[in-house]
Amino acid sequence: MSNLSRCEKLQKLRTLMKQFEIDAYIIPSSDPHMSEYPPSWYKRREFMTGFSGSEGVCLITDKCAMLYVDGRYTVEASSVAPPEFQVYEVKNSFYWHIVDLLKTSKFIGNLGIDMQVTSWRVYEAIIKYIKEAEETSSGEFKVSLKLLETNLVDLIWTDKQSLMVSSNPIFIHEIEYTGETSVSKIRKILEIMQQEKSSILTICDISEIAWILNLRGSDVEYSPLFASFLILQRFNDERNKPSSEIPYKVKFFVDKMKVTQEVLDYLYCEFCKNIQIFSIEDFIKELKSTVECATLSFSNDNMSKIWLPQSECNLAVYNAALETIKENIDSTSYPCGSIYELFHDTKLSSHLLTKMSIVEYFRSKKNEVELDGMRSCHRYDGLALSRFLYYLDCSCMDDSIFNNKTTEWDLSEKLYRLREEQPLYKYPSFPTISSIGSNGAIIHYRPSEENSKVIQSTMYLCDSGGQYLTGTTDVTRTLFLFKNNGSTRPTPKQIDSFTRVLVGFIRLNKTIFPSGTTGGDLDIIARLSLWEVGLDYSHSTGHGVGSFLCVHEGPYGIYKTRDFTKSLSLEPGMVLSIEPGYYEVDNFGIRIENLVEVVAIETENDSNGQFLGFKPLTYAPIQKELIDLSILSHDEIEWLNWYHSKVLENIEPLIENDLEFLSWLVTKCAPITKELNKKPTPQTLYQ
Repeated sequence: MSNLSRCEKLQKLRTLMKQFEIDAYIIPSSDPHMSEYPPSWYKRREFMTGFSGSEGVCLITDKCAMLYVDGRYTVEASSVAPPEFQVYEVKNSFYWHIVDLLKTSKFIGNLGIDMQVTSWRVYEAIIKYIKEAEETSSGEFKVSLKLLETNLVDLIWTDKQSLMVSSNPIFIHEIEYTGETSVSKIRKILEIMQQEKSSILTICDISEIAWILNLRGSDVEYSPLFASFLILQRFNDERNKPSSEIPYKVKFFVDKMKVTQEVLDYLYCEFCKNIQIFSIEDFIKELKSTVECATLSFSNDNMSKIWLPQSECNLAVYNAALETIKENIDSTSYPCGSIYELFHDTKLSSHLLTKMSIVEYFRSKKNEVELDGMRSCHRYDGLALSRFLYYLDCSCMDDSIFNNKTTEWDLSEKLYRLREEQPLYKYPSFPTISSIGSNGAIIHYRPSEENSKVIQSTMYLCDSGGQYLTGTTDVTRTLFLFKNNGSTRPTPKQIDSFTRVLVGFIRLNKTIFPSGTTGGDLDIIARLSLWEVGLDYSHSTGHGVGSFLCVHEGPYGIYKTRDFTKSLSLEPGMVLSIEPGYYEVDNFGIRIENLVEVVAIETENDSNGQFLGFKPLTYAPIQKELIDLSILSHDEIEWLNWYHSKVLENIEPLIENDLEFLSWLVTKCAPITKELNKKPTPQTLYQ
């Protein structure tokens, strides 16, 4: 990414901080679109530290350099961060910890943040934490926030421009995969805008834009997305037409070099004269112009709101909108203070709507075409993964995998090639986590061809997924790689931990819950079996998944601590993961993951869809040799047998002319009974 050493980067950044009169500087992992996985040219935190995880924030002062990560990345970040950086695992908000460190060090000075990569939600949180800290500091801590329009890291990153050149064009995601036209989606959004009295909806989230327009791209590795912004403008309609006839304009901001004539024809055919296409560099300028136009209708109460979702719109967007509103209504009646003061002015803020984007909600509920696509790609994905597990078993049985040459990378490449054979497969949905032994404890470990462990007879964790035109997959299996002679065994701790993770996995899969339940309400179910013996895991239990979009899709999921998921209840059509785990640093890691769809459940006392449950999408065997059946209840064993019968039912029809593989799959999916547990330890397949 650069010829500079990380030490030189840090020195140059500190020099720039002095020039910009900055005493402390925050480098987040986000981009102007608040993406979890940004395009390569926005990976500034990785450029500075070498840490490539999806979440993490740097704080740089003249005396220290901190890298804050959550529990998923502690081990990985510690192993890759340069010695100049101190890695700290956060328990609360990244920014609470940053302010706490500054307070502890009795910091007095300017804290710099880049407006374009800081969301309004983060900005408000930082201000809140600073105020709370100052109130208890006895004057020994004083922070002035300095909002920057220039990113200081970009001034060091001289070869960044080369990363922004992409020859891959945007392409149409056909109706046979999306199940709904772009215009239909726009109409649904307009109806909500009408209800919310909003004349403008600003969309910065690139996955939302791809979903709305039924377009896909290649600016983000592993996700079919493209850098863009979108403004949806609803016009006043004096004739009170029905919502399906609301007049509107779509303003689409994108790198025009990536828009083919085919895509142009499609957009103009879809929207006729209701779409304008701009260069992405013109976004802020056109946003100001659009807001200025909208202020003319503020006297009409039904057109008085500008919708800027605070979790996805950056400070530069808010600043442009607020300043334009102030200038075009009655500038003398509004304050001349900071953007924070403008936002919290009662008159001015009455014209802002900052709630979650309605697009997130519509996108989260897959239509029947999308669900059929997800079911289809998961069957083929299950075939690929089952063939991979079969390959592992065969290679263990003849000991060929234990040749001191086969590595984690080799196994990830083997699985990749098996997925490539499946119809409509495009590429992985994230870097495969192929981890042997102690590497399994690194929750988001990623092997490379140059740096990869040799396969041994021990615990192996593989977390992988694929992007198909029909959907997105994500699956994890953990297994013990037995030697043919049975000379190696899983330890009692490994067996117990695996079984307790499996119990949580089964219990959550079996759960029936009332409509209105959030993922946060269910998280404890997956953890209880581990809690009983004082164990836990530091990551979420589940995340939403897109349809040929991002493998992590919010804001729904199954989280223990993240408050933003509380606002979105689970509903039929949502697709999410169930993935409890357990990790023992420097020893082993365990995770079992399936994707499921939320479905209505008819119960004995309710047949009106008031209760919901989960239906598996992922079909691949779970290793039975690691299970301590004495821990499982009869119902849990029954569910596991039922699940394996469904694996066979879904995968068997796809197997052609391979009786040995089919025979193996039948064995792996055979039912188990409590009687098997009379033996002191699980028996291997080879005894």
